[in-house]
Order: sequence, then C-alpha cells, then structure tokens
Amino acid sequence: MLIIGTGGHALDSLDVFDKLKRNEEICFYNDVDLNFNFDNDFYDQFKILRSELELTDHFNKNPHYILGVGNPLIREKLDLLMKKNGGIPFNLISPNSTVGKINNSLGDSISIMNGVVVTINTTIGNGVLVNTNATLTHDTTIEDYVEIGPGVTIAGNCTVRHHAFIGSGATILPKITIGEHAIVAAGAVVTKNVEPFTMVAGNPAVFKKSL
Repeated sequence: MLIIGTGGHALDSLDVFDKLKRNEEICFYNDVDLNFNFDNDFYDQFKILRSELELTDHFNKNPHYILGVGNPLIREKLDLLMKKNGGIPFNLISPNSTVGKINNSLGDSISIMNGVVVTINTTIGNGVLVNTNATLTHDTTIEDYVEIGPGVTIAGNCTVRHHAFIGSGATILPKITIGEHAIVAAGAVVTKNVEPFTMVAGNPAVFKKSL
C-alpha cells in the first residue's frame, strides 16, 4: 500500500491502515522534499518514493494508494496524479469507526479515521477526509474533497459543498449549507448558511473574511 504524503496525516493514515491487519508492504510518496527522511528510527522500515517514475514502477506491482494529506486542494491534485500514473484509490475506513449501512453512499479516495460516526442517508463524495471522532448524522451530503476536522459534529440535513474545510470541534446545526471552498474555523457553531469562498468563526459563527 502506498500512502501519499509523509506528514502528520500520512502517519495517522498508517495507524488506521495498520488496524485493518492487511498483510502487505507499506511505503510513502513525497516528491516535494527530495531530501526528506522520517526523524524516527521506526519509520526507516518504510520506503519513500520520490518521483513519478518510481510511482509508475510501484503501481505496476501494487496499484492501490491512500491519500495521506489533509488539504482539500492538495488531496484532489494528488488524487488525479495517482490515477494518471495507474493508481487505484483505496478507501481508508477505520475499523474503529461506525459507518451505517442504510442508504449511505461513499465515493472513492476517502479517509474515515478513528472514532468517526456516520449514520443514515448520508452521501460522502470523492476524496473526502473525515477526521478523528467526527459525527455525520442523517440526510447529510458531503461533496468532493472536503476536509472535516477532528471532533466535528454535522447535524441532520446538512450539505457541505466541494473543497470546504470544517475546523476541529466545529458544530454545524441542522439544515445548513456550507458553500464551496468555505472555511469554518475550529470550535465554531454554525447556525446559518455559509457563503462560498468565505471564512466564519465564533459562537454563533459570523463572517470573518472573503477567501
């Protein structure tokens, strides 16, 4: 399995993947910092791929990959790069999460981390990251390449448009729409719709700036 990235979320992804007890070799991909090495002896066992040539060679042997970065725009960019080079996305879903089976729809290249709860009638688009201990309740739609931070609660009948970012511990009340590329700051309580390309913060959340 190839984990895309070498930062903190890549290591969180390694932790979740390890819990799946799949018997396969793990390596990482970082073509940004060609001199990067993990500052921990434990990680020396994992090879780091550093070029598209190495990527293509690897995918000829095992085409599956996990998006190990958080930023929505970078997730999309890397997802497209992996697919261009023959990669096949692997949906990373922690065995310690609870994902309902009734009328839920999951895209590809998604990451559902430890302790997540997804209930019923929920749609999760391609490339979505749902981070640790987040909760998504009934009739919610999360569009493509959204990042949902740790401990977020999204109540029923909500829509989060593509490339939005929901910060750690934020709460989205029922029937709210978060616009595309919007940012909801950590700890915010969102009581009304958030316009595209804007940032909101506070309790209740208010407009802070245009993006």
